Amino acid sequence: MLALYHFGPVANSLTPLLCLIEKGVDFDDRFLSSRRWEHHTAEFQAISPEGMVPVLVHDDRIVTESTVINEYLEDVFPAMPLRPADPWTRARMRVWTKYVDEFFCPALTVLGAHGATPFVSQIDKDEMQRRLERMPNAEVRKKWAIISERGFDEAELAEARSRLKRVIDKMEAALADNGDWIVGDAYSLADIKLYSMAPGVERILPDICSETASPNVFAWLRRIEARPAVQQMRGKDYAR
Repeated sequence: MLALYHFGPVANSLTPLLCLIEKGVDFDDRFLSSRRWEHHTAEFQAISPEGMVPVLVHDDRIVTESTVINEYLEDVFPAMPLRPADPWTRARMRVWTKYVDEFFCPALTVLGAHGATPFVSQIDKDEMQRRLERMPNAEVRKKWAIISERGFDEAELAEARSRLKRVIDKMEAALADNGDWIVGDAYSLADIKLYSMAPGVERILPDICSETASPNVFAWLRRIEARPAVQQMRGKDYAR
């Protein structure tokens, strides 16, 4: 049995979801609604005690962390490889996925979470407090407490925007040097990991990610969107 619990084709959930579809691996597609807080139910926390998503369940084994899940999928399902064969290029791929986890994702999370403030503000304060108490992960709980109280301040938002500008500049330079894909001569897990975040920048910060501001990143996004696996993933009806 192979099952993926995820929030749909967005952010970290997109990473293993797209990997599985690219590889053509059959899996039990278990969508969780973040707006209905389904990742904080007792049933899901029996699988993921901290309520963290995505989670891969392979027979009786549980794999967490989107980047690690994709590396695991490469090891278990080596057909349709998405890791470069060359060790040095593979190392470069891993540097990029690490960069997304440690730098890109945290910066984008600030702006994405801040954008959820109108939704969270409609939740009854007592109900929100109960939901916060059910969040076992301290970092996630802190983020939602900030959003429910006031959202991020302008200094925090400005810092996040600055970091995202650095990300897009770095991607722009890498694509200018390398060509169609981030590393090597083929689409890889580095492209998938970056694609889990980059559309969000294009959507909310078009001044730094657009055809004019970052033409190489813009063209890269269109190449990925044209892939059959991406179209299949985007065509799925995941009710929020």
